[in-house]
Amino acid sequence: MRFIEALSYSGADYLMKQKGENHEKRRVYFYGFQIIIGAMVKFLILLVLAFVTDTILSSFLMSIAFATLRMLAGGYHMNTYGRCLAVSISMFIGFSLIARYTYGFWSFYQIILFTIIVVALSAICLYKWAPSDNPNRPITELSEIKKFKKLSFLYLIIWTATACILIGLNLYMILLSISFGLLLEVFSITPFGHRFFDGLKKGLDKVKK
Repeated sequence: MRFIEALSYSGADYLMKQKGENHEKRRVYFYGFQIIIGAMVKFLILLVLAFVTDTILSSFLMSIAFATLRMLAGGYHMNTYGRCLAVSISMFIGFSLIARYTYGFWSFYQIILFTIIVVALSAICLYKWAPSDNPNRPITELSEIKKFKKLSFLYLIIWTATACILIGLNLYMILLSISFGLLLEVFSITPFGHRFFDGLKKGLDKVKK
């Protein structure tokens, strides 16, 4: 969205001039402002749509699970903020609806099996592909790669313990919400996820034309 880019550039340019720094620093500030302002806009849009669909709790939990792991494991980035917004919001609301309106149909054994599958798939994907590079912050040092991979697995261990507690308390909707958030993030670091999002990007390019 152009207004986000304009605000981010203005903020970055002002900060650079105030600190007497170079244009390379402005690029870093510009990226930072884009993240902050973009996150605020995304949150407001998600909040409105979640309110309309009565999925506020599930959408909130899913976005928290997704965002916290993304800080550690990285993931695919769309080439424009508008596309990122459209795809991420659509997925969050779609899976929030599933969690919100199907949790009552899951049996205890189905939930157990689902949780085992989520943990196993996540562990494999994190081991093979985490952390996934961000074009604006490539991770090339082996020490950093090891650090973020270990933190990603620590996150998964904490998530697994939380899932066990939620199953014991029969809080299936909450479990499904954070599970979908975890799966969406893990999917975004895999080669298949990259191909899927590349396909979406090409499809959006065709629609735009």
